[in-house]
Amino acid sequence: MAISGNQGNQGNQGNQGNQGNQGNQGNQGNQGNQGNQGNQGNQGNQGNQGNQGNQGNQGNQAGGDSPFSASALGSARDGTVGFWDGKADRSPKSTGRSRWAALKVMGSWQRQAVVDQAIEAMYDVSFAAAEAASPSGSVLFKGTPIVTLNKPDDAFLAEHQLPYLRAAADLRVDRQAEIIMQTGDIQSFFALVGYVAPGATPWTIEINNAVHRLCNRIEMPVKHAFDVARPIAMSYKVQPMIQTPPHGAWPSGHATESFAVATLLTRLFYNAPFDPADEIARGNELYRHAARIAINRTVAGVHFPSDSMAGAVLGISLAEALIRLLDGETQTTARVYHGDRYKGDFNLGLLSSELKGGTHIESSQVTFANTARPDWLATMWDIAKDEW
Repeated sequence: MAISGNQGNQGNQGNQGNQGNQGNQGNQGNQGNQGNQGNQGNQGNQGNQGNQGNQGNQGNQAGGDSPFSASALGSARDGTVGFWDGKADRSPKSTGRSRWAALKVMGSWQRQAVVDQAIEAMYDVSFAAAEAASPSGSVLFKGTPIVTLNKPDDAFLAEHQLPYLRAAADLRVDRQAEIIMQTGDIQSFFALVGYVAPGATPWTIEINNAVHRLCNRIEMPVKHAFDVARPIAMSYKVQPMIQTPPHGAWPSGHATESFAVATLLTRLFYNAPFDPADEIARGNELYRHAARIAINRTVAGVHFPSDSMAGAVLGISLAEALIRLLDGETQTTARVYHGDRYKGDFNLGLLSSELKGGTHIESSQVTFANTARPDWLATMWDIAKDEW
């Protein structure tokens, strides 16, 4: 899924140097380079949002500033301009425009900064404890709590969640390719469901990437405040098949991002008002991929099922609130997840059961404290919907 439009990771130009290895045909020692096959997982870099900034370099006349290009352009100017008295001889058109008109022509990372500031300013986090690891915390949307999470303690996870990892580990060989690719790219899996490309759906991509970044901004402070141990800390026998990330386990970031993206794209792909709980119960294709991505983290040995349940609740609620606002509505769903007493596994059916009247997820309707939204963001949303 060319979500970030990486039209050519310039860093990969370095791979041209590998052409020199053609001369090493007799170098049997290079067979060790077969290990680099694992880099196939880097195909997922299509979704690497950080590379969006590289798009701006495409417009550079000389492929990027350098002493050579500066000298060449400077001498060309000196040889063609002739005498100039310093007076203006043209009128600017790129000034005084509407916010939307100005946004459309901004560079990629500059536009990203504007979009992120507008969206992320709507959200905040709050925790029961300020200094020590917190037992509970909430995410607020325009000042109103939309997610409250109550975390499990280590003994609870060891007793009730660790056995699920043992069973899931049997799937590691079958899921290996997916798991490795998903360490850096989840977006391509959602693109299996709908055609997404920079030329065809640019504003869907823009908003989708913004939601993905929003999840990062929210989930990391939440993980930091809860500071829940990873499975590897519970047993020497977990032995994950990928590197354990250097931050807390709860909630799962992959589950948060996957269910937020699935929620957003469900609204756009099907282009109709919806209830996430109904779509999850229906098992639409986007939510199936989200659940599989989350489960794969347990298979890999880096997350408990409870982590994924918490992440799913967080991701769904983050995206739903934004969608309701952009659709001009005044209410969204607030959810409370009692992870401190959830003993079960994670899959789409179990999530659906909890969302539809279970004992571990409570849902209620809340009204926004402030329904204001930037006009340019509303325009972007309307155009994104029209792409489908």
